[in-house]
Amino acid sequence: MARVFWSGIGLVGAGIAAPVLTYLIRPLFGAPDAGSGVRMGKVEDLPLNVPQRFILFPPQRLEVARRVVEGWVTDDSQMVAWVVRMADKIYVFDPHCTHLGCAYRWEEQAKEFFCPCHAGVFSLTGKVISGPPPRPLDLYSYEVREGFLYVVPTPTKQMV
Repeated sequence: MARVFWSGIGLVGAGIAAPVLTYLIRPLFGAPDAGSGVRMGKVEDLPLNVPQRFILFPPQRLEVARRVVEGWVTDDSQMVAWVVRMADKIYVFDPHCTHLGCAYRWEEQAKEFFCPCHAGVFSLTGKVISGPPPRPLDLYSYEVREGFLYVVPTPTKQMV
């Protein structure tokens, strides 16, 4: 009778422990797939030399969605990205000024990015024209697959 009792306790304990152990161990081995990127749209639809503000989630123009998984915590956030299609290259910029992280905007008449916080000015390719920013605009990695632009919304710092 004691063996039947302890066998039953063992089965119930294993039934409870299996999901708990799976929950605790899975984040250690299941790295998130960050390399695939978010589909933004057709490259041919982007006008040449005109910055476009985009939303990546849902995949439309204006904002970028980013999912960060750290252990058991998943954080979803939306971000803005600026996309500039040149004749030979595409630039996908992080929307924060490299001086103090303020949001900048495109000034159509001046043909440059302008940060109103401390008068930082950037060129169409993200280079610093004037003001206090210490380096060019940060870039997002991207890939063109089957004519569509895919962006990984993790910024990379450009150096002077």
